[in-house]
Amino acid sequence: MNFAAARAYQQSASAEDERVLQYLPLVQHVIGRLNASLPTGLDREDLFSAGVCGLIQAARSYDPSKGASFKTHAYTRIRGEILDELRRADALPRRKRQRLHELQRTFDEQCAARGRPPTLDELAEAMDVSAESLDELLCLAKSASLVSLDSAIEPEGFSLAETIRDPEERSPLAAASLSERQEALAEALAALPPREREVLGLYYMEGLLLREIGKLLGVSESRVCQLHTRALYMLRQQLSTHRHREEAA
Repeated sequence: MNFAAARAYQQSASAEDERVLQYLPLVQHVIGRLNASLPTGLDREDLFSAGVCGLIQAARSYDPSKGASFKTHAYTRIRGEILDELRRADALPRRKRQRLHELQRTFDEQCAARGRPPTLDELAEAMDVSAESLDELLCLAKSASLVSLDSAIEPEGFSLAETIRDPEERSPLAAASLSERQEALAEALAALPPREREVLGLYYMEGLLLREIGKLLGVSESRVCQLHTRALYMLRQQLSTHRHREEAA
């Protein structure tokens, strides 16, 4: 390697190091966004290490000519590495795993019987549990879907994991499909209870963490997680029902 090439390599490496140091807080931010949905007893340091690995990969692979900002590129890599670490560390107790499979089975049966995802009240009744217990179970299911929840899909095309999945995880195709239904989305948002609608606004529009939302609303972080998951479920259930009505018309 000649002097000019060596100098260019050093400058490139230095720029990568600076990016990594500058965007380290982004790793904590990504973990914070997932925090209330993470399994208890999980070592956050392992997640941070995985996130840093993703950040380093992002710094090395970033190509500004592709149009995306480094922050967007890094966020995707960091989140991907953290989710991979979560999958490797999956250790749900058997009893909780059984409850999730029961939830999945009931959800699938209700979808097949009704031709649409069940409402929360219908799902709670079918499982013979209280609304509060269902909220806790759905929040657990959201956490497990990040890890290894089997998302069986019925012939009708409904999926529990998709119904409670965070919109940040949707594919470009799903995002495009969503943009085509802006009117239906606005109607579904307007139909949400005020508290659930407020949680979605604070989380997605204001970019607040769940614990920050909890402080604003005067509730625990776990309760915000339940409200967030409940809101996503109701939103997706209404959108799915709207879509199938249009297809049947």
